[in-house]
Amino acid sequence: MARGRARRVMRLAHALAAAALVFAMPAAAQDYVLAMTYETSTEGGEYDSSSSSSGRQAIAERVIAARPEGNEFEYALPFDPEEIRGNERWMFPARMRVAADGRMTLLNADELAARNTAWLAEAEWTTEVCSRWGFTWTAFQVRCDPEAAIEAVEGFGMQPGRIAEGQAFALKGALGPVVLARTGEREGRVILTGSGPVDVGFLREEDARAALVVAEISREALTPEEATAASAAITATGTVSVTFEVDAAGLLWRREDASEYTMTGSRFRDGITRARTTVTRLSRAEWERQQAEAEAEADAADPLADPNPEAEAAEAE
Repeated sequence: MARGRARRVMRLAHALAAAALVFAMPAAAQDYVLAMTYETSTEGGEYDSSSSSSGRQAIAERVIAARPEGNEFEYALPFDPEEIRGNERWMFPARMRVAADGRMTLLNADELAARNTAWLAEAEWTTEVCSRWGFTWTAFQVRCDPEAAIEAVEGFGMQPGRIAEGQAFALKGALGPVVLARTGEREGRVILTGSGPVDVGFLREEDARAALVVAEISREALTPEEATAASAAITATGTVSVTFEVDAAGLLWRREDASEYTMTGSRFRDGITRARTTVTRLSRAEWERQQAEAEAEADAADPLADPNPEAEAAEAE
């Protein structure tokens, strides 16, 4: 009996650990978990080198009400906010109204403003730090405007407004809107895909912005005009694409954004052409199903799991 109990405790520990990795939170509190993973790789340079980076984020989405002017949602962190020190500590939970075209309106701005004030006081910061950039394990910008919560949620790309076959979609990084075409089905959901040439102007703006951030963190002098001028010589060719998976009710379940291009004249200022590929995958999962899948994954990965649960149950008795 002791051996069976020990196995159950160990398996529970593994399940809880795995659930934490997939952004666990109280099941009754949320309806969906929105997850994002991203991968970027760059090849080329002075020594024909390569580099890559990746990461993952998640946010929980709860449907509060359906109204004619737009559905109301609550977005929250799927982990203890006391464990983080960044902007997310005060931004969430945030309640928003989402119109049919995807536009978001913040409904509890006063609450977020009060939390921001407390967060600044806790860090012993004044409002002078607002909008400044810093660096810990990654670059971050101190945000103090409650409306910044909308940008954080929009970053998950799961509320793009109505999307349908033949519709033009304004895709970030693409030169002009892309037209969505039906390319298949999965689990009764329609798959829509669109692609277009990369927007060189967008790459120049992003390059200038990145140079300004690096300069601020490094305490170097660089004006916006200087950064823009240095990025003006950038040339690039390539494509940007998006794939949606949407159900009959118009609810978006999966989204993948990808860009693949070669660029010359980046902020490295060495005139060498580099190839860059970026893939961002976003998904929506029902909380209960996501939790069950996490527990099943934990059981499968647990070398101490009993392959015979009936025998374990008998042993426990």
